[in-house]
Amino acid sequence: MDKFDVFIFGTGTAGQLVAKECTAAGKKVGIIDIREYGGVCSQRGCDPKKLLLASSEAFELSKNMKTDGLAGELKINWREAYNYARRYTNDIPSNTEKDLKERGVICYHGKAKFKDSHTIILDEKEIKSDYFVIATGMQPLSLGIPGEKYALTSGDFFNLKNIPEKVVFIGGGYIGMEFGHLLCRAGSKVTIIDKGGHILSPFETFTSSLLEEESLKMGVQIIKNSQVSSIEKVNNRYLVHYSLNDSIHQITTDCVFNTAGRVPSIDNLNLAQANVVTNHNGILVNSKLQSTSQSHIYACGDISNKSLPLTPLSSIEAKVVADNLNGKNRELSIPAIPSSVFTIPQCSGIGLTENQAIEAKKTYHTIESDASEWFNNQRINAPLYGYKIILENDSNKILGAHIVGPEAAEQINMFAIAMKANMTFEELKDVIFNYPTWGNDIKSF
Repeated sequence: MDKFDVFIFGTGTAGQLVAKECTAAGKKVGIIDIREYGGVCSQRGCDPKKLLLASSEAFELSKNMKTDGLAGELKINWREAYNYARRYTNDIPSNTEKDLKERGVICYHGKAKFKDSHTIILDEKEIKSDYFVIATGMQPLSLGIPGEKYALTSGDFFNLKNIPEKVVFIGGGYIGMEFGHLLCRAGSKVTIIDKGGHILSPFETFTSSLLEEESLKMGVQIIKNSQVSSIEKVNNRYLVHYSLNDSIHQITTDCVFNTAGRVPSIDNLNLAQANVVTNHNGILVNSKLQSTSQSHIYACGDISNKSLPLTPLSSIEAKVVADNLNGKNRELSIPAIPSSVFTIPQCSGIGLTENQAIEAKKTYHTIESDASEWFNNQRINAPLYGYKIILENDSNKILGAHIVGPEAAEQINMFAIAMKANMTFEELKDVIFNYPTWGNDIKSF
């Protein structure tokens, strides 16, 4: 029987950080993953997505500058873009595991589950630990419809070596929109079916609506207020059946992706045997990220009920867990965290949306504008640029900031700093930025 001071489920951003810090503090640490080491973000998420996006960004900029300094024809070579991304991700599992082993972490592979609150079972072998850390991330939400087995997931997207002629995404969240934009620019006919009234529901309606309009212009078909009822395979193609306006419709496609959302990946851990309380948001934890029912079991990253599926937050939570395991008695404190959809243009936000400000009974005012005619946007012939800022009436503090445009993901970082420093909007605008840069545009918001 193996015995550890700390045993960790998951080798993504959060699991690795906890393992390294606890090992450095002299603890005996074990870690396990059901897949290759490294987690979703580095291999099936943020990083390879951005690598694939590089070709789309270059293509878009070149296309927009045609006749204004560029000539000739360009197209996206998906196979080369795929190989480019794979060159980055191929060595991550082996390098991650090698690094952990060199630090003294004992590495396991396979599906382990709890026997009791201090014991797990792996291939009929018992492993005990004084403390457990669960950092298993998220998995695709089940569609719960006939033919769901035919739907690919976000992980499958990064194994897509050839461009489908037609593709359907079930869900208009950030994954569906990002993948949809990538494939549309590469030549696919893209359809996004969403059950809601607008795409990107967590984002500010002002900016997401502008992005929706631009998506339609570039050729993405968006079907809203619609529920997919089944997927049927016919020869080598698929029929996606969906309800719309009280009637059933169908669309034929070469492949279907389930991008309806993600849920905590905890179902196979047998947490009930360890008396770990969960709900639909994940493992219930306190301010120290300890299970509310088992103080020696921690949860961090996407699977705690205090979390959001954002890589920076996973790192913050992992640091809190590591500090508590190493005797530093720390509680989770979360600053305003920016979030971005890496479509072209990008859509970014931080803090409250206007609807959330209303729900929170804030007294506020907004500043919003379509800035498409501004110099920085015109300089590269980009089609869309706009913003909406939500300010508290009395203090003029920033309650929320929302931007859609070519560099929205970088601009929103300025607001993250300002909100962390508790600056007023005037104080942010008083900062001297490089001119003419996208950051400097904030002075004109």
